[in-house]
Amino acid sequence: MKGAWLVDQGSPDITSAFRVTRLVHTEQTPYQHLEIYDSAIFGRMLVLDGAVQTTEREEFVYHEMLAHPALCAHPAPKRVLIIGGGDGGALEEALKHPLEGATLVEIDEAVVRTSREYLAGVAGRAFEDPRATLVIGDGIAYAGETAERFDVALVDSTDPQGSAVGLFAPEFYGTIARKLTPGGLLVVQSGSAMYQRDLIRSVRRTMRPFFPVVRTYVAAVVEYPGTLWSFTVGSLGPDPAVVPPDTIAKRTAGFGLRYYTPIGHQAAFAAPPFLREATESDT
Repeated sequence: MKGAWLVDQGSPDITSAFRVTRLVHTEQTPYQHLEIYDSAIFGRMLVLDGAVQTTEREEFVYHEMLAHPALCAHPAPKRVLIIGGGDGGALEEALKHPLEGATLVEIDEAVVRTSREYLAGVAGRAFEDPRATLVIGDGIAYAGETAERFDVALVDSTDPQGSAVGLFAPEFYGTIARKLTPGGLLVVQSGSAMYQRDLIRSVRRTMRPFFPVVRTYVAAVVEYPGTLWSFTVGSLGPDPAVVPPDTIAKRTAGFGLRYYTPIGHQAAFAAPPFLREATESDT
């Protein structure tokens, strides 16, 4: 299939196309259609229901920016909950911190299985880390039932459709807030800053009853529609937008990060006026 094009219908009004060289794996799971492709530019690509989720060569941007802003904002994170993210990229980034444990809950075992087989570079050895716990199950149910408390929760989900709809609901945000320790933080991917501003507004509005501090920040994720991607964080304590650069530099020293930096942290939260105006009128 050399020269074939993978079309990702990012929204009703925008399409991205990627030239792929080989279909490596395909299967219909109980939850979604899973495909893995080879691309000359992006390397291996994980595609769910036609939407690109992660790629070998660019995954570090998304995963670093999902994990490190909140983990650096918390004064001393020890336990992390990750819901979704079965490729293991967020888990790998979280475990760079001196955690006591990180629990990853993925509803679709096929995502974990195929990622470990075909995209092993995304997670590295994170799944073998003795601090890591993998749970195959519904993240919403797990959050409601577990007796554990967490300092930081990361939601690495698809867009709000299918089994992911509940991960954007007020009941879920309320549950997570109750399972966080004092001063805990929740981070979710909140969609394209260019094409899904209504989703960003909805996430912010839905988080606000449970978290006194709600901030949105952005990163350049080139394989996602519109490139400028958003994350929204709710905090029970520290304001993640004002972490001192020297604190970030000290906390991430030796991590070998390729996108997240102390200055980049500040810039990510300094939303351009068009985005701030479009998303912060959420009361």
